Amino acid sequence: MQVNLENAIPKNIQIYIEECLKKVEQEKNIKILYACESGSRAWGFDSPDSDYDVRFLFVHQKQKYLAVNSPLDSIDKFFDNDVDLSAWDIKKTLGLLLKSNATPFEWLQSPILYRQNKETEHFRNLFWELSKEYFSAKTLIFHYLGIAKGMLSKVENNQISIKKYFYVLRPVLAAYYIKTRNEAAPMEFKFLVENLNNFEKNTSNIEIKKAIENLWKQKMLAKESDKIEIPTFIHSFVKKQISECGMYASNLKREEKKIEPLNEFFRNLF
Repeated sequence: MQVNLENAIPKNIQIYIEECLKKVEQEKNIKILYACESGSRAWGFDSPDSDYDVRFLFVHQKQKYLAVNSPLDSIDKFFDNDVDLSAWDIKKTLGLLLKSNATPFEWLQSPILYRQNKETEHFRNLFWELSKEYFSAKTLIFHYLGIAKGMLSKVENNQISIKKYFYVLRPVLAAYYIKTRNEAAPMEFKFLVENLNNFEKNTSNIEIKKAIENLWKQKMLAKESDKIEIPTFIHSFVKKQISECGMYASNLKREEKKIEPLNEFFRNLF
């Protein structure tokens, strides 16, 4: 799952990001439980001018949760060197996991981790096992299809920035993965593309896979704002999956999840 951080993130940026994490940790008097890269760098289709989307989960000191006023539950800060830092309090995260929110599933699968040690690795493993109990195919498929549809609304004169088109492709492939595997979709784009060939080895999927891989190579060399014509062949697949995955999810039942395992996980942090 994890890649070599030194190959993924320049050493000087790694050091700078760690300084940013320490600064926020001290300023907010919090403890960082887990920190990773999100966005295009973690997905595997970053552009030469992509920024750094640093994401982390944190916990307050115990007494903060025993106060009348609720503690800070999210942090958003921008730093130099295109570092975009965003974080969630673990209590908020657990509440969202109860609803099968996609974000915990994504962050926990990031191939690029910051501040790696035995404690953060232990937290990640425990939280990942817990998250599996709150996986909802229905919720997650509708989440990903919603992202894809939102991005498609930005098409003008049959053109879209290549960056935004991958923000259509990735969620559609994630929805397809969930439909075919009935498990949380991997964060990395390469695994979503490979699933086209691994699950249904038919001629159509092989051709779609090759077409997406060729567009992917183009994306890696392009600037964030570079526009492309909507690729007809790939787009037919996209529209078909939006329809089929949507119908599949509509027929799934909603399941009530138990909250007590989340409460127990939270209590065990102290």
